Amino acid sequence: MSIEFGPRGIAMGLAGVGLASASLGSAHAQSLNADAAAANNAIETVNVTAQRSSLDTITAKIQDTPQSINIVPLEVMQQQGVATLQDALRNVPGITLNAGEGGTHGDLVNLRGFSAGDDYFMDGLRDTGMYDRDSFDYESVEVYKGPASTLFGRGSTGGVINQVLKSPQLYPIANFQLTAGTNNEGRATGDINYVLGDTSALRVNFMGQISDVAGRPFVRNQRWGIAPAIAFGIDTDTTVSLKYLHQQEDNLPDYGIPFVFGKPAPVSRDTFYGLPADDKFAAHVDVLTGRVEHKINNWLTVSDTARYGRYSFDSRQTAAIYGDANCYTAAPYAGAPVCTGAASDEPVTTYNPLFPVQGTPLDQIYVLRDRPSSTGVIRTAMNNLNFNAEFNTGFLKHSLVVGGEYDRETAALVRFTNQDGQIIPVPLLDPDPQEAFPGHQTTIRQKPHTQTNTLSGYIIDTIDIGDQWSVVGGLRFDRFHARFDQNFGATTQHFKHTDNVASPRVAVVYKPMDNTSVYVSYGTSYNPSAENLSLAASNKDLDPEKDRTYEVGAKATVLDGLLGLTAAAFDTKMTNARITDPVVPSLQTLAGELHVKGVEFGAQGHITENWEIVAGYTYLDPSSVGLVAAGVKGPIPNTAHNQANLWTTYDFDSGWKIGAGLNYVGERNAGIDNATVPGSVITAHAPGYTTLDAMIGWQVNDHLSFQLNGYNLTDKYYFATSYFTRPGENHVVPGPGRTVLLTASLGL
Repeated sequence: MSIEFGPRGIAMGLAGVGLASASLGSAHAQSLNADAAAANNAIETVNVTAQRSSLDTITAKIQDTPQSINIVPLEVMQQQGVATLQDALRNVPGITLNAGEGGTHGDLVNLRGFSAGDDYFMDGLRDTGMYDRDSFDYESVEVYKGPASTLFGRGSTGGVINQVLKSPQLYPIANFQLTAGTNNEGRATGDINYVLGDTSALRVNFMGQISDVAGRPFVRNQRWGIAPAIAFGIDTDTTVSLKYLHQQEDNLPDYGIPFVFGKPAPVSRDTFYGLPADDKFAAHVDVLTGRVEHKINNWLTVSDTARYGRYSFDSRQTAAIYGDANCYTAAPYAGAPVCTGAASDEPVTTYNPLFPVQGTPLDQIYVLRDRPSSTGVIRTAMNNLNFNAEFNTGFLKHSLVVGGEYDRETAALVRFTNQDGQIIPVPLLDPDPQEAFPGHQTTIRQKPHTQTNTLSGYIIDTIDIGDQWSVVGGLRFDRFHARFDQNFGATTQHFKHTDNVASPRVAVVYKPMDNTSVYVSYGTSYNPSAENLSLAASNKDLDPEKDRTYEVGAKATVLDGLLGLTAAAFDTKMTNARITDPVVPSLQTLAGELHVKGVEFGAQGHITENWEIVAGYTYLDPSSVGLVAAGVKGPIPNTAHNQANLWTTYDFDSGWKIGAGLNYVGERNAGIDNATVPGSVITAHAPGYTTLDAMIGWQVNDHLSFQLNGYNLTDKYYFATSYFTRPGENHVVPGPGRTVLLTASLGL
């Protein structure tokens, strides 16, 4: 079977198999040959007690690891028709999606109340780029919650997200999927594994997709990718592997709708404030990873992983900023009159309109269209070396990890002048997406270049004391050096800063029974000023933000090891968060506080051999001091107090499978900046929501299967992401409306 890549090829492939309007996500029921089918059956009945992390630095079984860990396995992603990382993360409680600022795009999330936008990893190494991660090459997704700087270095206040990519196997695989959907989706994926010899294999995964977003006109996603991997010495003492990931996307993005008086503007879901003739987000991603692992003897193993990555993007988006009708007339904005009714009759300037007072009729409110635009290239070079040793000292059993890491990351960006003074304002209630405008901005305002170099060393020891007790102790030392250069135009800036940070971790695990673990842990993390590959005059001299977490939890497996149950309570506190200096507002100071307390419960596995479940609930109690104003208490943005997820399937022996699930996210404060504009509402909220999904699958024979997935079946109008800094500069992005997808899977 052959598949032509690109939009034309996807459309032809879908027509060729006679698929009509419906379908979801990517790789669904996979039919392999006899060996692969046996492997899949093993996955379906896996004993969760024996599950292990993919990381070299975690040596214990997940049940005995003193940390909250969520794993989204391939089987669940297939059932749900997952096509992106964000789709997969809907199975993880404690995660909320963020909308970007100033053209920022890609996967932006909060984890346990803290931003995790820089805390993505791929096979254990940092995945720095700004792009929308497709799931076509995923074996699983791992989420490690709580501060994890001992394991991962900078960031990780709320946790990290690790993408585990597919690896070559010693059995043949030839799987192909075609998907069509009510959102005009066409998607094709393939997974081919070719055995080269007794211990070597080549595997290639590929993907192409075009899709709209239900209920959001003009929004368009188009991407393709390929991921070849080759390995030698599989299941021997010395294994060498090489993986390459290439992904391209060219999308028409969605900047959503503005907040008005603290709530999303009361307009229909299909109201679009963008300019589809010119809006775009394009990204090219190339990641090459090599790994060598050698078992020196029965107790010592060494591994080395090296990576080079290049991430480029080109972003032009339209953001609606609202103001008063007296300021915004039908004339071009550049010729608008002086505002009336303001405290002083000053002309409307960039980001300084006269905001309407609460109660102003909505048909008198106009919005201008700001167009944040930027391009950039991010390059990364990384190397991680680990020694894993297992030995005894008397009655103590050690699993020791000693390692080091070097990372070099550079970001070369070009930021263009905003266009809020060049485009005619439009009514809040009736924007015209086809409004004439002078074309995209070509005037450059900044060309920042940032380079960071991180040198790390760490030691982690897991000590078993008899059969029931174990102690985990770890220490990591990072030297993080950042350099920022801005040499464009009249602005010349050169900053350097170096942080030397030690990150300890300690935990105790007690196993009252073989299937139960109880633990208490303490961990830290740090966030340097340049953690997001940017440095400014306001923060160049600041020490890193630091935080600590206490966590107590329990993990148990029941039903002969088929079902895993987890519970945890945690307390994360950052006492030196960066805030605006109350004395010198042009600077920042380390005087803020972020505090999140919470509890979490989870269940994952099989209730019976045929009945599977993934469920979770998180309660968070977030608070801040100083983010609004010095000493003032407030919320933490985009953090829901309550969040829950459920997915369950039942596999009938006749070849049919059904499934259903829900996702609940409570109300979130959209922002923390309580701007004191007279008459404005100082706190914006994104309302809570519940969405319902379902699936039905039919295994026709050993080679062919069909799967029908439905999403947001009640067609709930909800807001998936939000961004708010102050009245006028904010937005919420509606989630997709009802979507139905049909996937045909062929295994040869």
